[in-house]
Amino acid sequence: MSAVAVHSWEPNSNSGKPLFALAEKGVEFDHVYVDIVKFEQHAPDYLALNPAGTVPTMVHDRHVFTESTPMCEYIDATFPGPKLVPDDPGARYKMREWGRRTDLAAAALSVLGWHMFLGPMVRAMDPAELERVIARIPTKERRIAWSTAAKSTFTEQQLADARARVGAYVMELDTQLARTPYLIGQEYTLADTVTFANFYALPMTVPDYANREKAPHYMDWLKRIYARPATLKLFRTSRSLGQRALEIAAKLGVAA
Repeated sequence: MSAVAVHSWEPNSNSGKPLFALAEKGVEFDHVYVDIVKFEQHAPDYLALNPAGTVPTMVHDRHVFTESTPMCEYIDATFPGPKLVPDDPGARYKMREWGRRTDLAAAALSVLGWHMFLGPMVRAMDPAELERVIARIPTKERRIAWSTAAKSTFTEQQLADARARVGAYVMELDTQLARTPYLIGQEYTLADTVTFANFYALPMTVPDYANREKAPHYMDWLKRIYARPATLKLFRTSRSLGQRALEIAAKLGVAA
């Protein structure tokens, strides 16, 4: 067994951040699959590890880490391999700033993700079983959020607002990527890891914004990261969402 265990779902959004970071560093790790569609993150065994019932959770040297973006910095500082955090303080600040901006924009993306992908998966469950698993979610706030998402009670206005927010962020990314091939310069950093994990599927999710006509530099950046060996390896071994990602990669001209 590896000394590192990541309890996580697919290489997607928060779940994917440490998976991509570890893969980029070339670190062997155990991926303990947590199926969030089956609400396994709220099962008693998982809550004993992470009482918040969120993914991912990483365990290393008996230390438990539950915040996905800082987790990536720990990975870079702890393990050998290519550096993903710049030595220069100014560049490091910009890396963290982009990570923060991505995390904020991802809140709107989560609405679309639930509506288009996770919601239909969850609604395929038996209604009584769905109510049972939602009832065991540890906090009232998250029970309400999951119930809303599972029943797809987003209004058309909420969906339109989410698409517009994500589209605006695509334009922010495109503006920066017109200047530099990666988000803070010439080299791939955790700013790219965090942002790609959240926004790799936008050509499918918001095609009106994420396309070569409106955001050519963002699309080129996507292609560069899809082509990275660590990226392709993770998507090839994914249980469910990897096929979607590989289809996008193929459309971008990356041999999957």
